[in-house]
Amino acid sequence: MERWVEVDRRWGRPGYEPTTVACIASGFVSEIVCFANGRFVNGKDAMSVMSLRVKPGTEVRILATGPDEAAAVQAVCEVLGPQQAGAGVCRQTC
Repeated sequence: MERWVEVDRRWGRPGYEPTTVACIASGFVSEIVCFANGRFVNGKDAMSVMSLRVKPGTEVRILATGPDEAAAVQAVCEVLGPQQAGAGVCRQTC
C-alpha cells in the first residue's frame, strides 16, 4: 500500500512530531517506510523520521507492507496530513 500526504501546518506542535509518527507506526505489524526530500526511512524509528526534515507543505510518501498495511498507512497519514472537514487525508497511488 502506498499513499502520499502533504504535511499540514500542525507539524512540529506537540502531538505532531516525528516521535508521534514512530509511536503510531510501531503499533502495526507491517513494515512502514516514509519517503521525503530524497530519503527513504523506517517509519517506526523517530530519529529516522526526524532526519527527513519535513515541514508544513512537504509531500511525504508512506509505504507499508504487511497484514495491517491499510490501517498503518491511514494512521500515519492522519498524523501528517490535513484534518479540515472535506479535506482528503491522503491520496492513494496504488
